[in-house]
Amino acid sequence: MNPQKNFWPGVFAIVLGTFMAVLDTSIVNVAIPEMMNVFGASTEEIQWVVTSYTLTMAAVIPLAGYLGIRFGVKKSYLASLFLFTAGSLLCGLAWSNGSMIVARIIQAAGGGLMMTIGQSMIQYVVPREKMGPAMGVFGISVFVAPAVGPTLSGYFVQHLDWRFIFTVNIPFGLLAMLLVWRFLQEGETKKEHPFDLAGFIWSTTALVSLLLAVTKGEEKGWDSFPIVSLLLLSLISGYLFITRELDTEHPLVDVRLFANRDFTLGLLVNSLIMVGNFGVIYLLPIYSENMLGHTAMDTGLMMLPQAITSGIVTPICGMFASRIGLKPLIVAGLLCCIVPGFFLSHIDLNTDLSTLHWLLALRGFGLGLCLMTSMQIPLLATNDPARVPAASVITNISRQVATSMGIAGLISLFSRRGVEHAAQMREQMTATQPTVIDTLGQWQQMYMAKGLSLQEAYESALQLGSQLVKKYAAVSALQDSLLVAELVLVAALIVMLVVKENKALQQTTEEASQPVMLD
Repeated sequence: MNPQKNFWPGVFAIVLGTFMAVLDTSIVNVAIPEMMNVFGASTEEIQWVVTSYTLTMAAVIPLAGYLGIRFGVKKSYLASLFLFTAGSLLCGLAWSNGSMIVARIIQAAGGGLMMTIGQSMIQYVVPREKMGPAMGVFGISVFVAPAVGPTLSGYFVQHLDWRFIFTVNIPFGLLAMLLVWRFLQEGETKKEHPFDLAGFIWSTTALVSLLLAVTKGEEKGWDSFPIVSLLLLSLISGYLFITRELDTEHPLVDVRLFANRDFTLGLLVNSLIMVGNFGVIYLLPIYSENMLGHTAMDTGLMMLPQAITSGIVTPICGMFASRIGLKPLIVAGLLCCIVPGFFLSHIDLNTDLSTLHWLLALRGFGLGLCLMTSMQIPLLATNDPARVPAASVITNISRQVATSMGIAGLISLFSRRGVEHAAQMREQMTATQPTVIDTLGQWQQMYMAKGLSLQEAYESALQLGSQLVKKYAAVSALQDSLLVAELVLVAALIVMLVVKENKALQQTTEEASQPVMLD
């Protein structure tokens, strides 16, 4: 496949499809209570609507490279886009929790393939000298979608209908299919390319068991038999998968790419940034909704400055990547994330909303500089167009795993530290302390003025004190978790400092006139 002169309509189609796929990983969370009421499902049953999507996306990503080689990237992308759109329609028509789960699996199968194949297509159809701006625009779909998800879903649920969060994908999916069909050319195929069935079985087992353990670890207990069993299964399957890929002539995933130092370090940097970014995206809604009592719509508006600034900066950053280099942009971006992140780790119940907006806007500026550029490092490090699909597959798998593990780890830390802080506060607040006695007395008088008896007022005062302890303990736990998220970004900065400037980026001018072929 040769680079195209008129590639922007096709890139827009890829961005549109990927935006929808990423958006649907988070947009459904706000509609969970509505679905529980409509379907009559329990909390555990309804969670599979979310979990099934994540697991299916991870399971199908390794297939993307094979499908692109065997059937062509254009046909494969169109098929995955159709699958996602059809799944969205079925989600909108779902009549029970079971039918919704099946529809979400279909939707996720298309979404997982679409994200990975789309990223590979950009590498093929865009001339090398235009790769920075194109990847910058692509970054909007990957990193802005999760940030605007709560705002959109909150609006749909409150003002329209919860099913609209799925059916809104249909016209955009049809538009994306039309643009892909019209403006993107097909790549070369290898009809005789064998399918690595064993590799697919082991990769699916490893990824699904790992993400299932990570997703259910806090709920079931990290040392419980099911979680430990899933982690062991993932470890064994992962070992068998790597062994298989190293032994076969036509691996499903080219794991030999990890022998490339720049590729591995770039992957590590991008994964750490994903953990630090999405950890905060999931922690701040807990602060907004559970501690401040805001609605999902209010929470989305609170997060909007970060989404807006990152959405503006990401494509602009791509325009300067070839001139400035990836490393300076990533380092500058990480610094712009770490500084406001440090102040975010000190937020409490009295933090002004405008202060949060400015901190998140500055953080969004930093994310716009470093998120998409860090994803380009492993892709450019391959230095071989034929290995781009494999690099794209590994990048997307690592992003999916890093995001899931980062969120699960920080949520688990938040829960554990909340219990610890609550226990410490209860120890310090003994009933013999004068301040505690005075406060309980004031609360008791307040409840007695509302008509409660002396005993009832005293019990209500104790209950109020217990609630406040839990609330302030949660705030302290949130501060601890946000600080850990920032330390993860500090680790990414340290790793980035030892990454060598990619030679592939320096060769873009020389390679711009050379056709990029997929063999």
